[in-house]
Amino acid sequence: MKTIQRSLLLIIQLCIVSTICAAVPTGYYYFARGKKQAELKTTLHQISSPLIVLDYGSGEGATWQGFYSADRNADNTVKDIYSPIVRYFAEDNSEYNSISDMAIEHSFPKSWWGGHVNNAYKDLFHLYPADSRTNTVKSNHPLGEVGESVIFYNQVSTIGNNVFGTEYTGACFEPADEYKGDFARSYFYISTIYEDLYPLWNSPMLNNERYPAWKPWAIDLLLEWHEDDPVSQKERDRNDSVYAIQGNRNPFIDHPELADYIWGDKQDEPFTYPAETGAFIISPRRKFSVDFGAVFQNNTKQQSVLLQGVNISSSLSLSFTNTKSCFSVSSNSVSAEQALAGYNLVIQASPNTAGVILDTLIISNGGLQEETRIPLKIVATSEFITTEPTDITPVGATLHWLEDPAASDYKVTLYQGNERAGDLIISGYYEGASNDKAIELYNGTGKTVDLSKYSLKKQSNGDGKFVATYYLSGNLPNNKTCLVVYQPPTSQTPVNDALKSKADLFTDSICAFNGNDALALFRNGIQIDVVGKIDGGADYKWGENKILKRKSDITHPSNHFDLADWDEFPYEQFEKMGAHSMNLSGISSYIFKDKSAGSINKMEVAELLPGTQYTYSVTSVRNDEQIPSVNTQSFKTEGLEAPIAQDATDVFTTSFVANWEETSYATSYLLDVFQLQGSGFTQIKETFDNVTSSGGSLPEGWTGKVSGNYTSTASSGDNPPSVGFKNDKEWLKTKTFSSNIIELKFMYRFPSSGVGSYMIVEAENSKGWDKIDSITYVNTSKYYPIYSFASDKEYRTIRFTYNKSTGNFALDDVEITYGNVDTVYMLKNQAVESVSYFVDGLTEDNIYYYRVRAINGDVVSGYSDIIEVNTIRSSTQNQNNSTYRYVLTDRGVNILDLQGNETIRVYSVTGILLYNNIISNSDAVSIPLDGKGIYIIQISKKGLSEVRKIIK
Repeated sequence: MKTIQRSLLLIIQLCIVSTICAAVPTGYYYFARGKKQAELKTTLHQISSPLIVLDYGSGEGATWQGFYSADRNADNTVKDIYSPIVRYFAEDNSEYNSISDMAIEHSFPKSWWGGHVNNAYKDLFHLYPADSRTNTVKSNHPLGEVGESVIFYNQVSTIGNNVFGTEYTGACFEPADEYKGDFARSYFYISTIYEDLYPLWNSPMLNNERYPAWKPWAIDLLLEWHEDDPVSQKERDRNDSVYAIQGNRNPFIDHPELADYIWGDKQDEPFTYPAETGAFIISPRRKFSVDFGAVFQNNTKQQSVLLQGVNISSSLSLSFTNTKSCFSVSSNSVSAEQALAGYNLVIQASPNTAGVILDTLIISNGGLQEETRIPLKIVATSEFITTEPTDITPVGATLHWLEDPAASDYKVTLYQGNERAGDLIISGYYEGASNDKAIELYNGTGKTVDLSKYSLKKQSNGDGKFVATYYLSGNLPNNKTCLVVYQPPTSQTPVNDALKSKADLFTDSICAFNGNDALALFRNGIQIDVVGKIDGGADYKWGENKILKRKSDITHPSNHFDLADWDEFPYEQFEKMGAHSMNLSGISSYIFKDKSAGSINKMEVAELLPGTQYTYSVTSVRNDEQIPSVNTQSFKTEGLEAPIAQDATDVFTTSFVANWEETSYATSYLLDVFQLQGSGFTQIKETFDNVTSSGGSLPEGWTGKVSGNYTSTASSGDNPPSVGFKNDKEWLKTKTFSSNIIELKFMYRFPSSGVGSYMIVEAENSKGWDKIDSITYVNTSKYYPIYSFASDKEYRTIRFTYNKSTGNFALDDVEITYGNVDTVYMLKNQAVESVSYFVDGLTEDNIYYYRVRAINGDVVSGYSDIIEVNTIRSSTQNQNNSTYRYVLTDRGVNILDLQGNETIRVYSVTGILLYNNIISNSDAVSIPLDGKGIYIIQISKKGLSEVRKIIK
């Protein structure tokens, strides 16, 4: 796998080197003009992120090859900015090996963003060859200036306590004066180019903010070093060398003044510099590429691109790397006038062969110092296929399929049920001890599948393109699996014999994955299925040390990974691999069959049921034949959301109005109004005052496995300490209460970045454990969630389980309310068509509760939160039998003897508000009533209320 990746990197690097000159490219910083502060910093992030990075380590296409180019003196010595020791690159360094007693030093410590192997981990702009001993002693100390308490000194690097400012006085690293500016500019670069990592920052120098990123004392230090040690020729040369490798530059070397516009004394001024006289392209911008997606073979697709330049002096020429390309452009020459004004360039793709087709559009001449290259991609297939739906709602979706240029119509069939699988699926994933790794595929299509049409591709370290590819071969009969097992190099630990014996195919590339590498299944170059979070990041270890098996009711591949579709097993249970079962319905319930879609390759469908699985197939209708799609697609409409209950209004002695927000796609609602009666409630609050640093001394009756506590106020509730969950799968369970839990409250905090981590909250009754919530990392703030439970849930125990990817979790002040209560309903499943309901017939000075669910057809949502209402005492109400007179008329009702400023509301018997008005200066009002029936009239004034039912 390494050989393949490195060769590819070298090809890319050669392409970059061939088009990059040493000087700053004309127009490179064009879009930074006029920006300041945070906007300027983000613009530089967009302008100057690396196009590629090398592999990490030694060898061809890796870091030490980069050092050989960027950090080698003319006499073959190593430029070491950490120590005075002179070392040499090997005379024959064609294999780009590391140098003895030297390390790859992250000048910006990798632990400050969690050590994840992302682009920052491999970016040469802050990597340097360094003396190993100095690198070890430096550790992850921040930069600073050392006073008299020197711990380490080698004539170039000093380590000791910081005396710069007063905010941080711990151990720090101080480079030699001649390199202080180098370090400052490297730090400016990382905090700018990788500003999206700001939630991960964990350093005495940094805040968890995108801007300014640095703490005030750190800004002062870096700006001072930046000014006192200006950019040297050595830095300029290195900037050019890294640019030739990565395709990006360090802006703070090219334009040192940028630091002042972002953090210094020019923050309120827009960044500017003399206008450039050379020609350059501003659209398409750097990193731009065109992906036409999937297309039916012999079809044509087009995309428009704005082509615009600055200082273009003559016509631009457009050409392709491949002289026999399936791509073409609307014009091979664009005049200077057109380019300056902006020309709408149409790029067309007309593939006549199947497969993935790549090419590069080259824009040259016109006075450009260097060519502009636009990568192009299209996937062509000879098969007519359905593609994944979009715009899925609780009641509809947009169905898609490839466009057939010869089709006059498409016939679409939509149904519930699955008689067979839609296509080959990834049915199993295995990431175990050492090199025990495998991917399982399953065929449930009802026929033998030709595997040569399929390939597996892998991301690396949680992001980037699917580069590593493995092409499958052979035939796979129906209801059989194909197990693809990793075959490591002979120098590495071999695969477990038991797993190896189950293998159908072996590969040394695609199965060399870790727990953060998404793997996708492709059919003729078109992605159809995936296991793992695409672009989840290196820190999201969704698949480390575990087996994942597709649930048996998943019958179709999907490009949207959801862990809920998979069962998880310990990796020791390798016997789970090599066999799979799929639950097929054997019958289909049709919504419609062979419905015409006309000549367009999509169809919008509506009036479906929420939370329901559907399947569709398409037939292309030509003049002389009909071509059915070789696959089907399945989708599930979104579930109906539970309503958001709001506080009651118009609360009086015997009535109130229940309220909730309108729920999208709901046709009506079901309302419960009830009381909780019994021996009363008991409330306990566990503050974990005795929990030790090793996680011991839990409250009486509580059990669990936690690794410690937090003694800081920042990570505790009312008072320290809190319980610390610091390892994966740590858990804490309350005691079992003698009666039903009604309410749960607690404080939680992620003390540091916990990207990819989550806390599962569960409640147990006689039927087992119910998942209450999954608390994922958002930021490091404190949160105080509240959960209310109906007594009929009969929950008696609560459990917290931490699923760790990164970071830790603090829990404190767990407050539980429980009691022996019965639920007595005033209203149960009362049908309501509006978003409020008048509830009467209650008892004064009593506590009531209400909750509501949404309905669409036969589908009912979950419950809303429970709202508590306390009716008021009669002493605050009007005691007269009636203050007002009511006179029925043909049109409605007249209300007499009003005193002014009364609020009058009229409800239907089903609780719908029909009339709501304040009568300010009249002693009578006429209210129209539409139709015969029972109406409820409520008149209120200054806390007094009168309710009257009338029959018309």
